[in-house]
Amino acid sequence: MRLSFDGPVLLLGGGCTLGRAVAATLREEGAEVLAVCGGEAGQRACAGADIPVEPLGEAESLPRRCAERLGGRLPGHMLDLRHSRRESLLAGMPPEDIDAWAAEDIALRARILRAVTRAMLSRRSGRCVFVSSSAALRSSPGQGWYAAAKLAGEALYRSAGAELAGRGVTACSARLSWLDAGRGRDFLADEEVARRAACAMPSGRLLRLEEAVRPLVFLLSREASGINACTVDIDGGLGAVKQMEGTCP
Repeated sequence: MRLSFDGPVLLLGGGCTLGRAVAATLREEGAEVLAVCGGEAGQRACAGADIPVEPLGEAESLPRRCAERLGGRLPGHMLDLRHSRRESLLAGMPPEDIDAWAAEDIALRARILRAVTRAMLSRRSGRCVFVSSSAALRSSPGQGWYAAAKLAGEALYRSAGAELAGRGVTACSARLSWLDAGRGRDFLADEEVARRAACAMPSGRLLRLEEAVRPLVFLLSREASGINACTVDIDGGLGAVKQMEGTCP
């Protein structure tokens, strides 16, 4: 039985490996997909995967521009995958980079969420899912800025679900653990790092890409609308265990 979707699905940051995999699965479910990418690399990746793409541009005009690309139909679902690669020890980031981090990873996300949910309210239907990280719960040194932005995103999506569910728009977040994709692939390129990361997982292995894709597609669907104003862990159990010295041989 196929999942159901009330209109087109926007994939913010859809040019990443995870975004393209989600797009392929959504299409199998019969959903119409439009990626939204802020950079040229993401736009090229979408074009190479035959995924329609709209430049991010100004946040407030995004719903209107997407509707123009979609024959006048407003988006019914949104998956938020976008995030900058600004990572640094807490005391090591220059002040100007802190300002850029706050603008890109917090303020811009809030503006996009505001614009898209306002458009969804006009159609009395919508579903938004934010892709967070297990780092929001347990960050490593150097992930403080990344974790703070992920926690801010979770708070925004939780509030959206709490405030708008009565008018047909629901939202939640999903915390993923290490994946062999995107920044995870860069982090795990070192074999010793990858081995120790796998040792930290209850299963003794990292999460496979498809193990993240299918749950995300379900969370986006109309069938998951009861999962609202909360955060779901898709982390292989990483958040449930202590990281103890000596557990990795």
